[in-house]
Amino acid sequence: MPTTRQRILDEATDQLVAKGYTAFTIAGVRDALELSSGSMFHAFPSKPALVGEVFVQGMRDYQDVAIAAITATAEPSRAIDAWIDAHLSWVGEHRELARFLFATQPDEVIAVSAGGLADANAAFYKAVDDLLAAAADAALMAPLPLAVGYSLVMGPAQEYCRRWTRADVDADPRTLAGPLSRAALAALRSTRTEE
Repeated sequence: MPTTRQRILDEATDQLVAKGYTAFTIAGVRDALELSSGSMFHAFPSKPALVGEVFVQGMRDYQDVAIAAITATAEPSRAIDAWIDAHLSWVGEHRELARFLFATQPDEVIAVSAGGLADANAAFYKAVDDLLAAAADAALMAPLPLAVGYSLVMGPAQEYCRRWTRADVDADPRTLAGPLSRAALAALRSTRTEE
């Protein structure tokens, strides 16, 4: 059975993705779960604290899936394919939560999320950096700063997923793994200098 804290987080996630940050209230979560105000505020003292924890949990869940895909094979092009596929699958399975995570969060939410995300972000970006270094060693790409390599790999998939979560495009991202993986690999290959 989930703890009270987890029940609060699950209900908060459901309400956040349905209502958005502005309309979301701690009282709405408290009332839906029939908790006392004391129990609610003991677990989460403020709206930003609760929303920040939902944000952290969602990001950690995504990053864990991405790291597992990236590290499942030592062959860089296959790892990139697996990462793109994992990204598209996660977004396809968590459309509403992904839309929330893609949205620009209020400064107060970012501030309370920073500590909770630090370790998860470090592990995620280390896996990405290791993958890009292996891709450069395999002559799949030129050595690039992490931010550039990440953008070349995930840019098209990320942008398509953002648009899909907002219902700007119709095709489920899971159906586009092939072309988006090929685009990522082509972008990386374009960085090589011809000799």
